[in-house]
Amino acid sequence: MNKVLIVEDEALIAEHLHLILSKDLGIDADIAYKAKAARKMLQEKTYDLILVDINLESERSGLELAAEIEEYAWGDYLFLTAQTDKGVLEEARKLHPKAYLVKPFKDIEVSMAVGLALKNEDEGLGDLVFKDGWTTVKLPIASIRYAEADGNYIKLFSTERSYLIRYSLSWFYDQVADKDFLKIHRARVVNTRIIKRYNRSTVDIGGEELPVSKSGYQALATLFEK
Repeated sequence: MNKVLIVEDEALIAEHLHLILSKDLGIDADIAYKAKAARKMLQEKTYDLILVDINLESERSGLELAAEIEEYAWGDYLFLTAQTDKGVLEEARKLHPKAYLVKPFKDIEVSMAVGLALKNEDEGLGDLVFKDGWTTVKLPIASIRYAEADGNYIKLFSTERSYLIRYSLSWFYDQVADKDFLKIHRARVVNTRIIKRYNRSTVDIGGEELPVSKSGYQALATLFEK
């Protein structure tokens, strides 16, 4: 299931958005009413999409949060706005939201914009096709958190469940190396989109820490500090 965060300081609007996403898309979204709360949630969890009110608490706090989302690669986002100030809109155009939702919005506009953003995100990476026993599985690559070698098998950990399949880690990495995945250890490959922080010994992927080798740390530093 896709994970969505709503960042909106007007409770009625936030709750209405939550209802739309639940009813139309089957998404149980999280809500942050303040930028500070949103930052904490983004540091602790991984989201597929973030809905950010431009006029959050103060005139530009939503823009500041969006800039941080891009800087720290916290995920894709949409802007929610009733803003007509030309200076604010010009500043917003320097950022890279997936779309804008203009208040007051209709339910269908919300569900279409969010659904399309999530669909494009998933389809951009494609599917990983493999055999699980007698069953052929098509797993969206965007849903894979990491893979771990286990003897002659690999464990795949997705957002929904885990798989133990008779493939090598090298086979897996060949399938996903050009799709935002990185080998951080001789036994692990991780989805770099969900990395929250890292150091010389571990990487945090949102509540779970994985060991990092020396070469894995160097690869992470090359990717994120270039």
